[in-house]
Amino acid sequence: MKKFIAIFVLIFSFQAKAQQKLTDYFTLNLGYEYWNGNYGKVGTDLYLVQPNNNILAFSANANLGYMKDKFRVIPEIGAGYLFNFENNPGDPYSSNFSSAFYVVRAEVSPWTITPKAGIAILSLLEFNAGYSFEFRENKNFKDMSGFRAGLTLHLPTQLF
Repeated sequence: MKKFIAIFVLIFSFQAKAQQKLTDYFTLNLGYEYWNGNYGKVGTDLYLVQPNNNILAFSANANLGYMKDKFRVIPEIGAGYLFNFENNPGDPYSSNFSSAFYVVRAEVSPWTITPKAGIAILSLLEFNAGYSFEFRENKNFKDMSGFRAGLTLHLPTQLF
């Protein structure tokens, strides 16, 4: 199933890029996630920037933290859409320094699905919140359904 999702995202991103003139950016993610406990978040995003500066985002992250006195890693993949109302053509990292992006995304872990909404400043610093729906129980974890919020720093790899 994981391979199927990864192949679907890869094919979709190439298909979407072929139909529009999209600019792609990779980012490294570092952040904090409250998810019935405290987690560090690390991962990567693929940003596909549209000509109107709206962004399609595909992510692969790991939530790192302690649960039931053991260190846990919870993997997740996600897809999202970052949009603003500036609609100025060009590079969002150099031409829209005064704009904020509104974020709508969904993240899937092996046990939950989480729709989220939030705001991102310069598409670099993102605050989002949502609600996790547990679709499969894991006896090693506590209940994972409920309110979820996070603060994530997206570092463009062009800076390195």
